[in-house]
Amino acid sequence: MILYFIITLACTVGLCFGAFRFFARQVASLSLKLDDGRGYYLVCVLLITFFGSALAYYGGGLLGYVQNSVQLDRLGIVIMLNTLVALAALTYGLLHFKEGERY
Repeated sequence: MILYFIITLACTVGLCFGAFRFFARQVASLSLKLDDGRGYYLVCVLLITFFGSALAYYGGGLLGYVQNSVQLDRLGIVIMLNTLVALAALTYGLLHFKEGERY
């Protein structure tokens, strides 16, 4: 269960970091406005959170964590912590976007 927890969190952090890097690069190169980049990042992280939580529950069901009530509670904790990690990544990303320099 600990390995499953670490894998789901790593996937969520990786996807959120990748989205941040993509939109930060778009904003820095002046392809997107700062507010548009933040908005797209917000929507992207919300989608990552929703689908990541759904896939975590589905994967936990395939691994047999749903049959046991103790493991089902732990699966719920994994899903909630997955959501909290995505929220932390969202907060970090929205605070660290920088607008590109214009000459």
